[in-house]
Amino acid sequence: MKYSEETLQAMVKDFLGYPDEISWLEFKVNNDDPERIGKYAAGMANAACAAKRSFAYLIWGIKDKTHEIVGTHFDPDNQKIGGQPLPIWLKTVLRPELDIGFYPVVYEGKPLVVMEIEAAYRQPIAFRGTELIRVGSSLTVLSKQPSDAAKIYQTVGQDWTAEVIPEATVDDLDEEALNMAWARYAEKHASDAFADEIKEWDTMTFLNKSGLAYRGKLTRAAIILLGKPEAASLVAPAVPKITWQLLDDNKMPLDYQHFGTPLLLAIDKVFARIRNLTLREMPSFTLFPVEIPQYDVWVFREALHNCIGHEDWLRCCGIKVTEYSDRLVIANAGDFAPGSIANVLSSNEMPDYFRNRHLLDVMVELKMIDTIGSGIRRMFMTQGKRMMPMPDYDLSNNYVTLTLTGKILNMHYVELLMQNPDLQLGEIILLDKVQKGISISREEASRLRRRNLIEGRYPKIFPASVVAKKASEEQTYIEHKAFDEKFYIQSILEYICVKGQASKADILSLLRRHFSDLLTEKQQAQKVSNLLCRKMARKLGYIKNVANLRHSQWVLTETGQEECRRNNPSCKRKC
Repeated sequence: MKYSEETLQAMVKDFLGYPDEISWLEFKVNNDDPERIGKYAAGMANAACAAKRSFAYLIWGIKDKTHEIVGTHFDPDNQKIGGQPLPIWLKTVLRPELDIGFYPVVYEGKPLVVMEIEAAYRQPIAFRGTELIRVGSSLTVLSKQPSDAAKIYQTVGQDWTAEVIPEATVDDLDEEALNMAWARYAEKHASDAFADEIKEWDTMTFLNKSGLAYRGKLTRAAIILLGKPEAASLVAPAVPKITWQLLDDNKMPLDYQHFGTPLLLAIDKVFARIRNLTLREMPSFTLFPVEIPQYDVWVFREALHNCIGHEDWLRCCGIKVTEYSDRLVIANAGDFAPGSIANVLSSNEMPDYFRNRHLLDVMVELKMIDTIGSGIRRMFMTQGKRMMPMPDYDLSNNYVTLTLTGKILNMHYVELLMQNPDLQLGEIILLDKVQKGISISREEASRLRRRNLIEGRYPKIFPASVVAKKASEEQTYIEHKAFDEKFYIQSILEYICVKGQASKADILSLLRRHFSDLLTEKQQAQKVSNLLCRKMARKLGYIKNVANLRHSQWVLTETGQEECRRNNPSCKRKC
């Protein structure tokens, strides 16, 4: 046994002096649920690392809140899961594998069991693919605690991709990849004071300056990006490889290919395998077709660059590109540092940590990515400008999975983007959710409805038809448009001709339905007064008032009668 009985008793006595809100220490009585124990092991291993402890401890036989010693019936060696003892089973569900020990001890005459959990080192511990952490007395997903995650990744002086490989040499680098990296570095620094010196450097100087080497020794980042295919073993057990596969609509494999190091050259080779067809659609408001490639080259490259930069290399998974007839699915292992896509799109702030900060810095130097953290937002904006569906992210199961749709889902969505180039990115994302049948809030729906972007009754809404929108606008224009003054004058003349005389109220009632509905009742009444008094009576002399101003009665003058007959020569009335 690792510890003597006396040592274990001293440990328990020490632990009893701690409060009950310690993230790396937990007390239980008889809880033997293996799933719960596995989650605690992962969460407490990560919590211990964040707290700079070497181990975390879970002790059975002690009440959590009161620390009362009650003893336990829990026996880990006789706890079987699928025929496996609990200690062995835990090794199959926790990744990376860590040391866990179970130690029985008698304390104050009561049987206890001490579970010692090795702290995470260099990367978080995941239970069934989910990285957890214990905060106080609660378990939560690690991605919601970025500052703690940062502490785990910083348990060594530099991240895994920054560590040097003593046995690696320049001969392990692919010549074409090295030349391309050098050219991109020079392009990146073309305006810097040392720009003219770059072409005069020797190879190792360039590698040192770009971060691909440190003091003459190649880093793991160098092998991942520039290494020859056979040099991949230098970064084992990591798998620096992109696997492309083509599946039919039934998800049956049609073709596949692996692309290994150098990954700097692999991106374009993978894209060359993609069937990037041209979509041709005919919008309802034009005679000219719209031609849109299924996939944008920049968006594809950015997606794969993100996979390389953020891959959890020590999970030994590699990057996967799966092509279907109507979409691309691109996936890499690891959690999503910012926590959610909404955080990235709504904020320009960078996350507190990156898993492979050094590798990302090198990729910036080689112009593989512009700046760390800005690419995803630009991907969404690019898709919006192309009038294609927005990228879809799935962040479950400790993977980042991106789906790029390669077909037009709703032609009304395309037409709306063509007709409304001033739409904000947030509005386009909401409209994209509507076309995909993804629920949005009432407030978000109201925002789209104010822009005439959706139709239907909430929650059954859909992108608005541009033709219907145009017809609606024309109807609104007609409702708001006033008839011209000549129409009003002729209408008044004919009305008085028929009735013999008319009051202002009569004429107001006659014309009200022909006024713009933007006019208030007061403005309509004032318009009638101006027509009768100023225009038709004083200026044109068509009518005259035979009563007082308060109770007016308007009749036609001889001039008015002549005007009425001129405009209606077939009229048989005698005005």
